[in-house]
Parts: sequence; C-alpha cells; structure tokens
Amino acid sequence: MKRNLIIASILIGGIFGLLPEIIKIAIFTGLAVYLFFKYDEWSYNYEHKVGGAE
Repeated sequence: MKRNLIIASILIGGIFGLLPEIIKIAIFTGLAVYLFFKYDEWSYNYEHKVGGAE
C-alpha cells in the first residue's frame, strides 16, 4: 500500500511540475493561432476588398 502511495505521489508531483510548462505552451500556441487568423483575415480583406489583383 505504501509503495503505491509513493509511486502516485511521484507521478502527481511530476504532473504538477510540468503544469507551468503546459500552461506556457498553451498560451503561446493560442496566441500564435490568434495572430495567424488575424493576419489571414487582414490579408484576405486587403486582396479582395481594399486593393490587390482585380
């Protein structure tokens, strides 16, 4: 029983140790996707509505 508790505490500690890294990855990935979509929308509007090839 004690061995399982030790193994579980090590695994939970490892997960909590990686939590800040996972949060950083999620924030930067979300920001990159958001900026890509904003650029894509701007590029589409520029080419089709404002100017560009006619």
